[in-house]
Parts: sequence; C-alpha cells; structure tokens
Amino acid sequence: MVLAAADPELVEVGVTFQLHGRGERADMVAVVRLLLQLGALRKVAGDEDAYLRDNTDVLYDVDRRVLATLLAGRRGPSTVDDATYDGRLAALTAETVPDSDDLRNRAIRFHLTRRLLDEPVLYYDELDEAQLAYLARQRAAITARISELTGRVPEVRAEGTAMVDPFDDLSDVRMPDTGTDGHITLLLAEYLGLRSQRAVPIAELQEHARTLAWQHRAYWRRDAAEPGAEVQLTTLAIDKLEALHLVSRGPDGIRARPALARYAVSEPSLHDGRSA
Repeated sequence: MVLAAADPELVEVGVTFQLHGRGERADMVAVVRLLLQLGALRKVAGDEDAYLRDNTDVLYDVDRRVLATLLAGRRGPSTVDDATYDGRLAALTAETVPDSDDLRNRAIRFHLTRRLLDEPVLYYDELDEAQLAYLARQRAAITARISELTGRVPEVRAEGTAMVDPFDDLSDVRMPDTGTDGHITLLLAEYLGLRSQRAVPIAELQEHARTLAWQHRAYWRRDAAEPGAEVQLTTLAIDKLEALHLVSRGPDGIRARPALARYAVSEPSLHDGRSA
C-alpha cells in the first residue's frame, strides 16, 4: 500500500500514506477487518490492536476464491449515485481520459495488457486506431513482459495475438475437452471452421449435431441420441466456443472467428499432390 500510494499522480495531488502515524495504521486495520469479515482474509497469528499500539506484525492467509468474487475498481461504489444497474456498472468501470501523450500511452498499454491476460484471443479488428498503432509498436515488449511474469507464450497471427498457457492451468474453459460435450464441441468447431466464409444457422448446427450423436452413439452418453438432445448439445458447444472467442453470434447464425481455423481439418494429401 505504501508503494502504491507513492504513485506520482497521487503525490501530485497531495495524497500520502506511509503508515508512520497511528491514524494511518488505523485506516489499514479498518480495511483488514472488513476483509476478515468478508472472508477474503483469515488471521494466522498476531492481533490488530497490538499492531496499532506497538506496530507489531500480524499474519494472514488469503482466501483467493473469496477474493476473486469481490468487486474491484478504481472508483468506490459509495461515490456512484446512478439509479440504474447499467449506469452504476458503467460508472464503476469508466476510465478517466488522460490529458497528456504519456498518460494516454500508459492507459493504452494497461488496456492492452489486461485484454491479453484476460481474453483467450485479442483480435486486431476489436481495437481502435490508437490502440492498434500502439500495439504494432510495442507488441514485442508487452508480450515479453507478460511471458516473464506469467509463463504464457505469445502466438502472433495476422488477425490477432493470443497469450497461450503451455501448462493449461489458467482457465476453467478448455478446448479440446473430454466426454460427450467436449467431443461434440470439437466436431462442431471443425464443421464451423470449414464454413468460415459464411454464418451457419443454429438449426443447421443442431441438425449436424443430431447426425453426430447417431454416428457416435456407441461412445457418447446414452441420452445424447434421444430426440431433442441435439438442442442442448449444440447450445453447450456454442457457449464454450464463444467463451473462447472462437465464434461470434449474429442474427443470421454462428460465424467462425479466425482462431477457429486451427480446428478446420482439411482433406489429407500425399506428397505428389494426390488425395489420400
């Protein structure tokens, strides 16, 4: 907290926090006790009152499952007075407009880094002109920094960049996956990848899922081949593909995004050019 409070922007407007006085330590204790009440922290040793009196240490464990569900933002929720849910959410997530080139570049760098960390694929057509220009200049530096800190490996393509997790432990959505749902997701991804030039109606995907369920009935779970099961199977598959930014939904159906091309298995050919 002391390091964070040393940010030049805070110092410039007179904000200081060094934990030198009892008042500042009391502020820290108030925050810690709130986190204890919420369950994000668990006390291991020590006492907050002793910390206030003698500045002695207190040790805590962090419950990251609870921490991951807490609201985090640059603006305090109590400062938002909008009456609607969408308005409150917009106010909490709004970014201030920087007033200098250095601050604008830093804001763009933070934005790009967050998206490379959070999203399976960062497509260039989702960026505005300033973001795209900055990424073209600084992509190597940004991806190298992310790799250094997280172990992810950059995969740079003509349409976008993905920070790939080589150990497959940073996401709860996997592709490919096991079981009936994992298999049909992979097969529908192949089907969509081979039709990347057009949107595929959901009814067409459901019909294909019905055919797949009959073909693989000996291996898939028993209810997959029942009438109407293709609707749920298709929905689950599309939800996963959309979460991984492999497809997009539209009024005319499901359209493959560029990263889905890796699942489009083409007809094999021999060295002399003949079909296998």
